[in-house]
Amino acid sequence: MQDWWNAFMPYPDVDVGHASTGPLSGLRLAVKDLFDVAGYPTSAGNAAVLAASGIKTATAPLVQALLDAGAFFAGKTNTDELAYSLIGGNVHFGMPRNPRDPDLIPGGSSSGSAVAVAAGLADLGLGTDTSGSIRLPAAINGLIGWRPTHGSLDNRALRPLAPSFDVPGFMTSSLEPMAAVMSAVGMPATNDRPISILIPEDIFETIDGVIADEMIASLRSSAMPIRKINSIASFSLADLAVAFTTILQKEAWESNKTLFEQSPDAIAPDIAARLRAGSRLDDEAMREADRIAALFSREVNRLLCENMVVALPTLAMNPPRRYAGPDSFAAFRSACIKLLCLSGLSGCPQLAFPIVSRAGNVSLSLVGARSADRMLVNVARRLSTCLKEQMPF
Repeated sequence: MQDWWNAFMPYPDVDVGHASTGPLSGLRLAVKDLFDVAGYPTSAGNAAVLAASGIKTATAPLVQALLDAGAFFAGKTNTDELAYSLIGGNVHFGMPRNPRDPDLIPGGSSSGSAVAVAAGLADLGLGTDTSGSIRLPAAINGLIGWRPTHGSLDNRALRPLAPSFDVPGFMTSSLEPMAAVMSAVGMPATNDRPISILIPEDIFETIDGVIADEMIASLRSSAMPIRKINSIASFSLADLAVAFTTILQKEAWESNKTLFEQSPDAIAPDIAARLRAGSRLDDEAMREADRIAALFSREVNRLLCENMVVALPTLAMNPPRRYAGPDSFAAFRSACIKLLCLSGLSGCPQLAFPIVSRAGNVSLSLVGARSADRMLVNVARRLSTCLKEQMPF
């Protein structure tokens, strides 16, 4: 297989068995290099971790479940270093190239899995999502991206970043394989009761006004019950982002403390700086962040308990070019975290999917109650069908 996109890690091919039949038969699986796969090392996007890894003798249970369902292993994919970025770059193994627009970043940290699917090299992109590492690259590469209900999928033999937020998840090029993989990994079926889609005004106010207006108009034309609300919780998006980042940085430091202390020069400067920031956080900051996270989670659970779904833009701004400077990357990351942190703090599932608009291809997201993952696919399917029928171009 020719990988012009730098989606896959350059490991020698190893025969990874899979079931000859099953619900995922015929689908190629790209696995982020955070999951153990027998016969391969696990690098987590870091050369020192790769050197210490050795060849794994067992496969992560989630990966094995996909293989047992008939998926064919296509390879292990590139990732941002330690899965600790949203850009898609990696000083050790290079930045994958965005097949949709090679001048733009691919997004991360599940960059290789996203690029593999977008380039047609895989059908299922297995990644992880802590602060948006599936949803953001899915949006940039024009894919479906699913961040599952926190704790719903097996995360054994998966290198952690921030366990309070880490979840395995998937990217696909259409809704059909996403529905199939949700079923294969045991997500509970959902009923078809009527739902209402909530549009939080404070969130849509954070993005370009023309795109926001068109998104809302598209939702209203979908023949589904739509209701505007001021916000989804009593906290500002800025306060939620601070609480999220505080917990993320503290847990990322704890997950990588040993590596940092043993091999500080083996970590890219920007990643090392974020790890150091996490090491300096005090107990008072953590208590306040945990308090906000707990209250927000309860507020969202109350909001969504009656079969409601929240619609929101996946990204807060257009992605930067791959050769942009650190300031552009930091501004993009900071803006997007305000929207991407909502699922992490609440533990709720989120599904990102592309819609066609006059502004081009943009990504819309749906957030549902815990364990309502498959309902989000049903709603996305209905919305996509309605929007295609409504668009005059």
